[in-house]
Amino acid sequence: MRKGQSSLEYLLMIAAALILVLLVVRVLYGITNSPPDVKCDNVVISYVKYDAEGDDRNNLNDEYVVIENMGCEAVNLEGWKLKDEANHVYSFPSITLAPGASVRVHTGSGNDTDSDLYWGRGAPVWNNRGDTAYLYDADGKLVDSCSWTGTEGGAVNCH
Repeated sequence: MRKGQSSLEYLLMIAAALILVLLVVRVLYGITNSPPDVKCDNVVISYVKYDAEGDDRNNLNDEYVVIENMGCEAVNLEGWKLKDEANHVYSFPSITLAPGASVRVHTGSGNDTDSDLYWGRGAPVWNNRGDTAYLYDADGKLVDSCSWTGTEGGAVNCH
């Protein structure tokens, strides 16, 4: 009987050890393979064309900033602000960017659409020799910025 009990105890210990190993492997696998956190509020300055073709003063609508919703939810930009280092300020109207959508903010004048907004300025905003575009949400929180030195060839990809 003693041999039988020892063998049974031994088998139970092996079974318990295997269960414990499987639980540890499962926990570790879950930790290392969990999906990454998705940031749903990810509106960015994706591109700035700071040097319009020809004379900037005569081609204001070719100077623009692209705002892109890289998140997973639609975002209404009403009350958001776009600024430069000299504190020129553009205030966004009520426009909703779907996930993956973008809108261009042109320096000059025109009729706003879902894809193009117009600042209505009579002079260039973005400094060709270096500047920074700042994007603030409706609460005044800095959401994104994009800087350039003027050596990028007239435009810069920010994201």
